[in-house]
Amino acid sequence: MSVLEEPVVAVAAALARNARQGRDLRWTVLAWYVEAGRPVVPGVGAVPEPPWPAVREALLWAMENSRAYRVLAQARTAGASGSEEEQDAARDGFYADAARAFAQGPTGTPDPAVMRRLLEGRADTAVARGEDARRRRGAVRLAAATGMGSSEVGGALFVEALAALLPGLDWAPMVEAAEQAELDGTFGAWVPAAAVDPLALLVAADEQEMARARTRAQLLAGVGGLQLAYGLLMPDTSALVSLRAAIDATGLGSLIREMFPLLLTPSGVPFALAACLTPPYEGLAAYVQNLLDEHARHGLLTPPGSRHPTAEAYMDAWLDHLRTAAASVAPAHEPGPG
Repeated sequence: MSVLEEPVVAVAAALARNARQGRDLRWTVLAWYVEAGRPVVPGVGAVPEPPWPAVREALLWAMENSRAYRVLAQARTAGASGSEEEQDAARDGFYADAARAFAQGPTGTPDPAVMRRLLEGRADTAVARGEDARRRRGAVRLAAATGMGSSEVGGALFVEALAALLPGLDWAPMVEAAEQAELDGTFGAWVPAAAVDPLALLVAADEQEMARARTRAQLLAGVGGLQLAYGLLMPDTSALVSLRAAIDATGLGSLIREMFPLLLTPSGVPFALAACLTPPYEGLAAYVQNLLDEHARHGLLTPPGSRHPTAEAYMDAWLDHLRTAAASVAPAHEPGPG
């Protein structure tokens, strides 16, 4: 009797978990690659790595064919057009196409604190109006600046775009710096045309570099997921409170949270990895790891003395919290006549 070897079974299981009917196999490879990079759960076998050539091919294909990358490539082309008339026409085409491209899909993760207050039914919760539109305009302007250079959008709009996507930071000093740079004629050097190319980052990375980027992305996604779970009424612990406060103090919470949905879908994986190949994200991941080491040394969810000493008890408490919140905001049932 022939018996399949354990590694063969593990590969088949990974393919079965990540494959979808009608899905291009390259999406399956990306989902498998993300799964293989997750920490090993005690008592559960490690997920084998997919073949590196297949991973690399899938990453480059997914990035090159993504809507966001096509917009960026169009911006670079517009900035490099020949005559002034050709440049004007190319720019007009870029802005029209970019506005259509960024008019669809999510514009970022919600603020967990606001989401929690809404779910708890707090009547005094203020929801920012027009935030979605500001983020979409900001995305178009950043794409223009990335492809054609920062001078294309100007200092005020460039900083406004950054502020829309990273509202937790104080942008006043950068506004002043941008204004001064424009007066000095140096603002164009802030982001030279075509200086940022996520596809080139993926092309240049070898297997080990990509694995390190994946580790950074998994770390940021995990912490970002904890932030979002707070918005979904996850019970607090002292470690979670201190970790959340430390992250809020950086002003970069939205960047960290955004890594969570990027790794949930194969189409977001190349963008997450390209970001984590850059020095700023490498530094951010190292900083977040230090925060975890500092605030979670005794456990994030079940520290000593916790009211929920086991993971099961913690999940039960979370579900109870959700049921209580749902009951408190549900409309009272009005019995019908008779």
